[in-house]
Amino acid sequence: MAPHALYTNSDETLKAARALANKYGAPLIIHLSETKKENDDEQAKRHQSPTQTLDSLGVFTGRTVAAHCVWMSDGDLGILKARGVGVAHCPSSNMKLASGVAPVVKMLALGIAVGLGPDGPAGSNNDFNLFEEMDLAAKLQKVTTLDPQALPASAALEMATLGGARALGMEKEIGSLEAGKRADMIFVRLDRPNAVPLFDAISQMVYALKADDVRDVMVNGKPVVRDGKILTLNEAAILEKAGEYRVKVSASLR
Repeated sequence: MAPHALYTNSDETLKAARALANKYGAPLIIHLSETKKENDDEQAKRHQSPTQTLDSLGVFTGRTVAAHCVWMSDGDLGILKARGVGVAHCPSSNMKLASGVAPVVKMLALGIAVGLGPDGPAGSNNDFNLFEEMDLAAKLQKVTTLDPQALPASAALEMATLGGARALGMEKEIGSLEAGKRADMIFVRLDRPNAVPLFDAISQMVYALKADDVRDVMVNGKPVVRDGKILTLNEAAILEKAGEYRVKVSASLR
């Protein structure tokens, strides 16, 4: 279930979305405190933060993933921790839209599950590059805290893997290579100039390697990309369809 945000839904819709998610054992995903305006508007309307409002409506009473979480007070973070809400941190989007920087270091210190997301290609980011999100997630925390060790590469890599699985409540199924879990793997090339020399594999993954260094992808044990070629989709047809959508979108904006 994915009601967009507090300010684009009625209280009744949000409650119904939570009930439906719980009925089917599915997570509810919602944007939360992405912008200062969102917080200011809710303070003016109900004299509380968006997090406090969603909590009072019972939206967090079940598996929940909150996207962005930029403008969060210590009290808001305490609510997320108490309710077991996972966070999708979207550094590229937050930078592109000048939304601010999420307090990821504080979240992790509280034990809140934090994963990474690109937010989407439609203006709020323009790509789905999780390697870029790892790199920016680490660097944003360093520059805003003035501490070069604030979010080490190992933490950024965990956010992209097991941290994301925890945020979704799926850490028993995905997020790491362990017996009994789904075999989700990527294989990356190390024979390109940006990958040489290799001193620390984790730092290399976060700061040096790029999305196009991924050679093979396996999802649940099934190969979906081999030698950089998609095996399960018709790439030419998809690119052609994307061109058709571009024409339609451009026409709609005239």
